[in-house]
Amino acid sequence: MSYLNQKGVVSKSSPPCEGGDRGGRRVANSLVCLILILFIPITIKAQLSEIVDISGYVKELGQFSASNDFSELRYDNILHHRFETEWSFSDNLELNADLRTRLLNGYTVQNASGLAQFYENDPNLMDLSWVWIDSDNALLHSQIDRLHLSYFNGPLELYVGRHRINWGKTTAWNPNDLFNNYAFLDFDYEERPGVDAVSAVYNLDFASSIEMGVKLADSFDEMVIAGMYRINYNTYDLQVIVGHYEDKVALGLGWAGYLKDAGFKGEATYFHPEENFFSETGSLTTTFGFDYMFDNSIYAQAEFLYNGGYQNRNASLATLTQPPRADNLFISETGYLLNGSYPVNPLLNVNLGVMGSFTQKMLILFPQVSYSLDENLDLLLVSQLLKGKVFSNSVETPNVFFFRLKWSY
Repeated sequence: MSYLNQKGVVSKSSPPCEGGDRGGRRVANSLVCLILILFIPITIKAQLSEIVDISGYVKELGQFSASNDFSELRYDNILHHRFETEWSFSDNLELNADLRTRLLNGYTVQNASGLAQFYENDPNLMDLSWVWIDSDNALLHSQIDRLHLSYFNGPLELYVGRHRINWGKTTAWNPNDLFNNYAFLDFDYEERPGVDAVSAVYNLDFASSIEMGVKLADSFDEMVIAGMYRINYNTYDLQVIVGHYEDKVALGLGWAGYLKDAGFKGEATYFHPEENFFSETGSLTTTFGFDYMFDNSIYAQAEFLYNGGYQNRNASLATLTQPPRADNLFISETGYLLNGSYPVNPLLNVNLGVMGSFTQKMLILFPQVSYSLDENLDLLLVSQLLKGKVFSNSVETPNVFFFRLKWSY
């Protein structure tokens, strides 16, 4: 998903694909994958059905976008296949390898410059993203977004490779999530992005743990090295985070509990530049929210954001549908999310949400209807309506309507 600017070019925050070292790394990664496939022992191949669990889905996502007066109409389409494998070699050792492949066509493919380079670029250390077809009418892209070994030994958990390190507590914005933040409005990526990292969890008891993570990168200024201590106190789950976030020191706090019958969650992280530490000033990003389930099954949610790292000159609309930085989570200094859902029956659910800002003239409405057509077949209808001055001069078709069919296996 993407929002187009006035020139019809996709708004992107990621740099284009690099050559040189990037190309060499791609060849090396491909050779490693080929060697692993060719040299799996025959005895193991015969036992694959016993040690591997295979699942996945196919999704058809159509997208109509329109100008406010509906004089401009555009259509985009994504056919998406996800293939997931979980290999259990023993009670202590597992391997997860997941591949997502998407076929894109429509207005964006035909008119957006640099689209293939955008999808070709893998922001992680390992280059596991490929564009197989790049034509005027279609783009075929594949990415391995999970590839990690997991080791379990009593209270110790160890993960190596591309995986999620999820330290967030709230829903829309996560300043505690130093490793792999995600875009709330990117509803079609339920699994959320992973990161090339080494992480460990040591469970002290049922409610407390010590966690460490290292994001692997080409340079220290691109790395994230952080630790977290979790504890339960007086019905609240609390967490404290200390780490190195690229070129900044990060100090974070998170919580999740209840105020009477309402859920109460929040996160706060302070970022301070490491260079010229004593002369530079830092920034604080914090978010907190409430949720409540009424007797009639209506679920209501409210969340609020202060985005202390906001800089107007870097407020790209791409952060709405692409993973933002942990120290600059939104296109405004403040934000709010109001959301409600209601299960009409066991098969049908309706949802209405609104996202906005207290300091910018902007509003995003996103009504949603989901319906279970069969045991493994689901229908989803979503709208994202972008209103306000922030979008009026930068988005030609701010009214976006999605329909999606998803078959799981």
